[in-house]
Amino acid sequence: MKPMTFKTFSLAIAVIFISCSNDKKQTELTKQTAQIKSDILIEKSAFLPTGNDAFEEQTLSLSGKTILEATATLKVVDEEGKEVSCVSYPAKKLIHQEYSTANSALKEAHIREVVENYFEDPNTLAYLE
Repeated sequence: MKPMTFKTFSLAIAVIFISCSNDKKQTELTKQTAQIKSDILIEKSAFLPTGNDAFEEQTLSLSGKTILEATATLKVVDEEGKEVSCVSYPAKKLIHQEYSTANSALKEAHIREVVENYFEDPNTLAYLE
């Protein structure tokens, strides 16, 4: 083998080994994924007057794995962002008396409806208070 051919062949082999051994290329960025796990199933908020031209934000949220096993949390925050109160109950307490014997699909649909309309009817507000 001629010296020039041997040098070219050696250079080609070296380039192949170097390029194959470089698993982490500088052009590749490390992939970072952040999984945000939120167990909030349903949430409804409203700004309600407290008197004296002041308002507070009330938020009803259901959190858990399923609606029927969820925890209902009613949180009240004043205009300044300070938490006034926060109470938690089993979401099943939101089921009205007439749905107490319904099947689980109807109960779940009813709880969804109660949460969606929670701040529409002032009589409903007593369920978690």
